[in-house]
Amino acid sequence: MKRRKSTLVGIRDVAAAAGLSKTTVGDALRNDPRVNTRTRERVRRIAKELGYSHDAGKASWMASVRQAKSKQLLPIAWLNTNRVEDAWRRWKFMTPYLEGASKAGKRLGYTIEEFWLYEPGMNSTLLVRRLRDRGIEGILITYEIRHLRLDWSGLAAVVIEKYLAAPSLHSVGGDFFHNVSLAIRKLVQHGYQRIGICLTDYFDRGSARACSAAGYYSQAMYPKLSRIPPLFYIGEQEQEWTVAQGQIAEWISRYQPDVIVCHTNKIISCVEAAGYRVPDDIGIVHIATDDDVSDWAGINSHKRQIGALAAETLIALIQQRQFGIPEIARSTAIRGSWHSGWTLITPKPPRSRIR
Repeated sequence: MKRRKSTLVGIRDVAAAAGLSKTTVGDALRNDPRVNTRTRERVRRIAKELGYSHDAGKASWMASVRQAKSKQLLPIAWLNTNRVEDAWRRWKFMTPYLEGASKAGKRLGYTIEEFWLYEPGMNSTLLVRRLRDRGIEGILITYEIRHLRLDWSGLAAVVIEKYLAAPSLHSVGGDFFHNVSLAIRKLVQHGYQRIGICLTDYFDRGSARACSAAGYYSQAMYPKLSRIPPLFYIGEQEQEWTVAQGQIAEWISRYQPDVIVCHTNKIISCVEAAGYRVPDDIGIVHIATDDDVSDWAGINSHKRQIGALAAETLIALIQQRQFGIPEIARSTAIRGSWHSGWTLITPKPPRSRIR
C-alpha cells in the first residue's frame, strides 16, 4: 500500500482504504471497545501505512469541550501497584501525586479511575480487558512494581517515578541526584560537617542509584575524617522495620553524624534510641517534605507537580495516538527546592547526649 504524500491523510482516506465507515474508523483509532480488537488493529495498521496524521487542533477542541462538560470526561487509569488497596489515599506522603494528576486530568477533560494490581483474581489479561471495556487508552503506573507485563497495543503509559525496570516507558519523577546534592550543599552552608545519608536500598534502586551516586560524590569532597559511609538498609516493609531500626541506631552510634539525610518520618525514633536529640544533637533533613513532614527541613520534591506532569504527558500521548512501548522512552526529572524546618538549627552547637 502506497503512502499518500501530497496531502494530509484523514479519517476519510483510512475509511476508504479499509472499506469501513468513517464512524467505525474513528472509533477504532480511539480504541473504542465497541469495535472488535481485530478491526481496531487492522485500522491502525492501515492508518500507519497511509501516513494518517491525527488532527491536533480537533483534539485540542475536543479537550476544551470535555472540560466544559464534566459529564463527558474521558477516563485514564491510575494503576495502584502497592500491596495496600487504598495506599494512594491513605498515606499523606503518597496522596500528592494522585491529587496533582487528578487536577491536571480534569483541567484537560479527563478523569482518573483507579485500578488495583493486587485485587483478588486480578491478572494482566483481566486488567487489559477491563481497561478496554471502559474505553481507557492511557495508564499512569505508580511506583512499587519493578516489572509489568501487559498487552500494550492500543495503550499509552507513563510511569510515576523511576521504579519500573521493564518495559522501558516514558516516566516523570524527581531529580534525586539534584535533590540529595542540594540537601548536602545546604547542610554545609548550615555549618554541619559530618553528614550521614540513611535511605532504604529500595528507594536508592528506585532512583536508579542516583541517591547513592550523589552521596558518594559529595563524600569524596570531604576530609577523610569527616566521611561517613551511607547506610542503605532493607526496610521498605513494616515487618522489616524492627531490624532496620536497630541497624540505623547502630550506624548512628558508630559514626556519630551531626546530621542525617533521610526519607522516612520514623528516623527521629532511631536517633532517640541511639541517645541523641533532634535537632539539638543531630539534625534531620528529609528529601521529600511534601505533606507528611512539611514542618521538617529538607527538599520539597514537588510531588503534585510530578503527578500533574505525568497526567499531562499521558494525555498528550493519547491525543497523538502514540500507543504501545515507545522506541525511545523519555524520562522527565523535576528538581526539588530547599525547605526550611525545625529539624535543623543554625549555628550548630556542640553535641551532648541525653542524660
